[in-house]
Amino acid sequence: MPTKWMKRFRESGQLTVCNKAGAWTSAVDGAMNTFNNLGLGLKLVAEKDEMEANIIVKMSSGSETYKRYDDTITVNFPAEKMHGKAVTRAHPRLKEIYLAVVFLPGKVQNLTPKQREVVIVHELLHASGLDGGRGDGTQDPGMDHDIIGVMAGQMAIDGDGLIEYLHEKGTKPMTPIRVGAQTMCKMRLLWAGEACQHN
Repeated sequence: MPTKWMKRFRESGQLTVCNKAGAWTSAVDGAMNTFNNLGLGLKLVAEKDEMEANIIVKMSSGSETYKRYDDTITVNFPAEKMHGKAVTRAHPRLKEIYLAVVFLPGKVQNLTPKQREVVIVHELLHASGLDGGRGDGTQDPGMDHDIIGVMAGQMAIDGDGLIEYLHEKGTKPMTPIRVGAQTMCKMRLLWAGEACQHN
């Protein structure tokens, strides 16, 4: 189940991103541009001031703490693997997101630019609300994975790109980024207020 961002951000249709990704800085800039062209109902805008940004993107060794005011976010994930970790913070009563931090895998070796783009866009989608939020305030990010496209729960290397682990015959590796119908539906519901169409 996706989690909404606070109303003022939803109404603006945009979130600001502070890019502190070190060696992946240019890859994050490119992935934000790609994200903005996917028709998700949300635009990501660069923000230099970390304390003003809605989303912080940074490189991670896999085990670290990020602190902003009274919020302390601690992660522990395998940063030598081809995925990152997005963590959202929601208001305890409203159950709406006010902050997200994306940790990119700082120990993974030899990722191509296309592979980096897929990893980054995937984590930005988690940070945008596809965080597996439950009504009780807990999260299971796997709940908002898709079987098709960039939000696939498992990916495989295919040439210099990534492909869904269980893909249909003839499917090409990403990039360009593919967005599955389920992912598109959830994002358009969160950010454009559109109901999903079922055939």
